[in-house]
Amino acid sequence: MRFAPSPTGMLHLGSARTALFNWLFARHHGGVAVLRIEDTDRARSSREFEAAQIRDLDWLGLRFDEGPVRQSERGELYAAAARRLLEEGKAYRRSGLAVYLRPGTREGFFRDRLRGEVGFSGVEDFVLMKSDGTPTYNFAAVVDDLEMGITHVIRGEEHLSNTARQVLVYRALGGKPPEFIHLGVILGPDGRKLSKRHGARSVAEYRREGYLPEAIVSYLALLGWSHPEGREEFGSLEELAREWDPARLGASPAVFDPDRLRWTNARRIRALSAEELWERMEPFVRGVEVPGGRETFVAEAVQSELATLADAPVLVEKILEPVDPAVFARDLPEKAAEVYAHAASVLAERAVDSVESARGLVGELRAWAEERGIRARELLHPLRLALTGRDQGPEMAYLLAALGPEEAKRRLEAAREAIGRR
Repeated sequence: MRFAPSPTGMLHLGSARTALFNWLFARHHGGVAVLRIEDTDRARSSREFEAAQIRDLDWLGLRFDEGPVRQSERGELYAAAARRLLEEGKAYRRSGLAVYLRPGTREGFFRDRLRGEVGFSGVEDFVLMKSDGTPTYNFAAVVDDLEMGITHVIRGEEHLSNTARQVLVYRALGGKPPEFIHLGVILGPDGRKLSKRHGARSVAEYRREGYLPEAIVSYLALLGWSHPEGREEFGSLEELAREWDPARLGASPAVFDPDRLRWTNARRIRALSAEELWERMEPFVRGVEVPGGRETFVAEAVQSELATLADAPVLVEKILEPVDPAVFARDLPEKAAEVYAHAASVLAERAVDSVESARGLVGELRAWAEERGIRARELLHPLRLALTGRDQGPEMAYLLAALGPEEAKRRLEAAREAIGRR
């Protein structure tokens, strides 16, 4: 199998799906996955785009067995193949140095695993080598496939017209075409084809917005393929490759739903351990001061509210930013000051070293409040207001674990003082 991007832009979701399906096919069958850079378009190709695409593929976990192989470094291979066709009378020169194919036939068919027998006719002579000595896409792709021993090609159905010409080049060179699998197009929510000009976004954009690579892979895997048991999430790429039966590919268009991708991402975030979540979050919350040693507790506190990692800064700041004393100007339960004093005294004697220990502490505060005739809301709402300055937020145990006993005690004492100054 080979994935052959052109380095004329960033890696978009459609190309990422093609790369994924080729990689999965190779892994499923114990084959070799080759990364081939089709960079013969000198004016539009750049090493910067190439490096960015490889970086995004690597981020997704798609590491190829061979490559990158650059067409720009294989010019003599294409020139030799063109000379051979000229010598055999299967090609001719026109318009200066340009080399054209003279097809032995202008009609025929090729087999597609999803579409069966696909016929074509009326193919006119077409360019193999341009006058500047560079090969055309249809010629270089065939020469490379034959030289690399490519047995299967998975790509989008927009390449069907290219396949007809390429089949004629395979025949002219005496080679056997690979087995083709032309995937159905990806449509946007509006039913129009997803493309660079219409709605398609790059993998790098999703990465910057805090999407997890495993979420993108899980979602892309189901755009044109279905799991035999209806599963929507997979533990790892290798696990997915074992289960990825290519017989379940479809030729029908697949609809890309950004809301579904976001939902998938949120589920994958919730499946992370606190330690791994903090590691993923850290680049997004740099500059936010976290109490020493409390990083994983902070991650746990916001985990259930994260749809993407880019949501983290706002959610973390809601917990950690200083409380504005003005919030205590509002009406509070009569015994709020007593609540603050007692909670502060309990925290002074406790080490909150886990969410579980924080839950135990909250349980003790509830029991104390019940004995004092203080209702649960009269206990928890003033506590939340003192700790974060807000009416809503994470479970109280998460807040105490994230802030730590010293900072929580300091905020409770500050709240009590603020009430005393009213």
